[in-house]
Amino acid sequence: MDHGQHSPQHAGALRQWRVPLNVGIELTKPGIIFGNLASVLGGYLLAAAGRPLSVAHLLATVLGTALIIACGCVINNCVDRDIDRRMVRTCHRALAIRAVSVPAALCYAGVLGLLGFALLWRGTTPLACALAAIGLIIYAGVYTCLMKRRSHWGTLVGSLSGAMPPVIGYGAVTGSFDATALLLVIVFCCWQMPHSHAITVMRHEDFRAAGLPTLTLSQARREIVLYMLAFLISAAVLGWVANLNVSYPLVIIGLGGYWFYVALRRISTRTSKAWARRLFVVSILLILALNLSLALNAVLPSFDV
Repeated sequence: MDHGQHSPQHAGALRQWRVPLNVGIELTKPGIIFGNLASVLGGYLLAAAGRPLSVAHLLATVLGTALIIACGCVINNCVDRDIDRRMVRTCHRALAIRAVSVPAALCYAGVLGLLGFALLWRGTTPLACALAAIGLIIYAGVYTCLMKRRSHWGTLVGSLSGAMPPVIGYGAVTGSFDATALLLVIVFCCWQMPHSHAITVMRHEDFRAAGLPTLTLSQARREIVLYMLAFLISAAVLGWVANLNVSYPLVIIGLGGYWFYVALRRISTRTSKAWARRLFVVSILLILALNLSLALNAVLPSFDV
């Protein structure tokens, strides 16, 4: 057989498979999924004392949550397709350029959601499944469909869904919603607000072009500082209630303190984007370090030793 003769056909067939695969992956916003899975693992390993209950249980928790987050992201893409067309950052998205139909995308979201909930229900606990449902309803329903276009307070509502992943991981192990679970919600919600406001400042022109409600620079900075204070206080309480390890106060005082210092620096309209970009980068480093500290809680000695 002359393999060279058929290689263009094979390449064409491969491209036909790769295009829908790439579109399917893009619709789920994989960056958001992977970022949230770090929080799922942090909450899970905190509750499991550093060791998964079983490989199957861990995989059900991680994959189930990932699929439900993906479902929410696809729904978000469907609802926001008109907004995405007006923003430089998102105008190339599949639904914005009509590379895929809305009914097809919604069916895709439905399959992802059903698989995710089935994994959580069969492989973990009813609480984890319920928390995932709450997060999906808040993100895809209340935030995306109702509040995002109407009020800047939609960011606060959306932050509640962003706080669900670590609690899903925690609830998948414990099966109960205790003081630690409540504090995880508060800490991650308070972290989400400065992180989201920093994005708004960085992409202010895009948000205005899309007609989304935005804060002035002074308003955004004031809210960033207030929510950072709430984050630092609630994180300290979490460390005390959950008796977290020696790395935890180092993360909160070190990276958290630096994050707060950056927020307090003098800025102007000319320097606001650079300031917001630094806040954004530090917030990512902070939440990754925080999740790592939670995951290693059983490995490292506690702070009171």
